[in-house]
Amino acid sequence: MNEWEAVCRYVTNDQAEIDNNTAERMMKPVCLGRKNYLFCGSEQAAKNTSLIYSIIESCKMNGLRPVKYIADVLRKLVSGEMDYMALLPMNIAK
Repeated sequence: MNEWEAVCRYVTNDQAEIDNNTAERMMKPVCLGRKNYLFCGSEQAAKNTSLIYSIIESCKMNGLRPVKYIADVLRKLVSGEMDYMALLPMNIAK
């Protein structure tokens, strides 16, 4: 009974998922390698690693192939692209 309001919200919202399996699946690679990340070499390397993981998972969430996306973004940056927001995975047309 304590969660009645939340249950009603879930039933009326057709976009709400009943579980968080998608989010947990996305975190699995990070959790599996957690001990390995202690040995990134430096604080900056650890930050870079987390940034790359974030980009890769954002690509997956938006239906993009990460390697193709990163290659495409690097080509655009080298050619002088300045609209960085347009280069985010969520803003790239599939």
